[in-house]
Amino acid sequence: MPATSCSPGRGADVEILNRYGVNVSYARANIDRQILRAPVSASTGFTDQWRNAGALRNTTWEASLNLPLIQRRDVSWSVRFIYDRTRSMITRLDIPEYFDGTNLQGTGTMFKIAAGERLGTFYGHKFLTSCSELPAPFNTDCGGAGASFQRNDEGWLVWVGTRNSWRDGITKNLWETQLPSGPWGVTLNWGMPILLRGSGSDGKSPALAALGNALPDFHFAVSQDFSWRRLSVYALVDASIGQDVWNQGFHWAHLDFLSKDVDQVGKSVETAKPIGYYWRTSPADGFTGLGGFYDQLQPNNYTVEDASYAKLRELTVSYRVGPVGGIGDWQVSLIGRNLFTITGYRGFDPEVGIAYTGGGLGSAALNAVDAFTFPNLRTFSVAVSTSFK
Repeated sequence: MPATSCSPGRGADVEILNRYGVNVSYARANIDRQILRAPVSASTGFTDQWRNAGALRNTTWEASLNLPLIQRRDVSWSVRFIYDRTRSMITRLDIPEYFDGTNLQGTGTMFKIAAGERLGTFYGHKFLTSCSELPAPFNTDCGGAGASFQRNDEGWLVWVGTRNSWRDGITKNLWETQLPSGPWGVTLNWGMPILLRGSGSDGKSPALAALGNALPDFHFAVSQDFSWRRLSVYALVDASIGQDVWNQGFHWAHLDFLSKDVDQVGKSVETAKPIGYYWRTSPADGFTGLGGFYDQLQPNNYTVEDASYAKLRELTVSYRVGPVGGIGDWQVSLIGRNLFTITGYRGFDPEVGIAYTGGGLGSAALNAVDAFTFPNLRTFSVAVSTSFK
């Protein structure tokens, strides 16, 4: 069994002017003999084994601020701010590092288990976005007008050929032209996104890069309570900032040309992209550079995306009716939950994950994969309550 040791919690509660309340707390937990699903030699007849094989450190900061803005006999208004941040770091690993995930297709090796690694970090393929990611000597022929490698209108680095531009694909009939001996010795097609390579015995296989983390950088919430005579209103805005989600549903759509970005309607002859730009991909062992964001359903920096959000988590409006027929103290409430979401995430709902599918990280908070998961519902409820004396 794992052994957990917690450092003495640190915290402070401060009241200012007998009115404003501030709370700050810090906690750290060290988990030794962490249970991990470790790979074993094929000669054993099994693929993995649950072992006490490492140590994990969790550190958490929490803070809250209470602001009673108005406190009068007939009207009151108070605001509460809440902030928290948690980091989970693998501090020791007693076995060789390995990759883990879930048993859902394509997700089995999306997390790296290694000492010094933050838990929940996605690993996968990386499409190039800057000249510095190219190997020599190609990185010297990269950049502005006339260079063989340029960033296109979407920010991806592509090969265009000498004295050409990423805008010239149709006008100069360049879509099927190739660079036979491109970076890492791999053939490149004109205008296609380029995978970062350099792994494998030949140095041509796509490299694995850190793409983001499933856990947020921080979380905060703002709640407000307002009352005026018999009317009261409660609102809660909940936000999670800095976490990433693998949008696998969007990723799958590139296989069958179903995603919106594949549709070239409205594009100009300069901005239109070849079909292979989204679908075709290089085989896992390298050698051809046909590019394509589908990428054989491998996590990559196109589909592992920022899923920060702010939600109007709850809005409750209540009216105290009072006694009815001289009985009770009745109140009627209209309650709405998940009413509105602000996010740049391309899926239906950024608050998503796989709870458990046989993987080593059996938590939806860590297994942040949007695999056609049903989104959180927007709900409305009516509540009638009373109290008796």
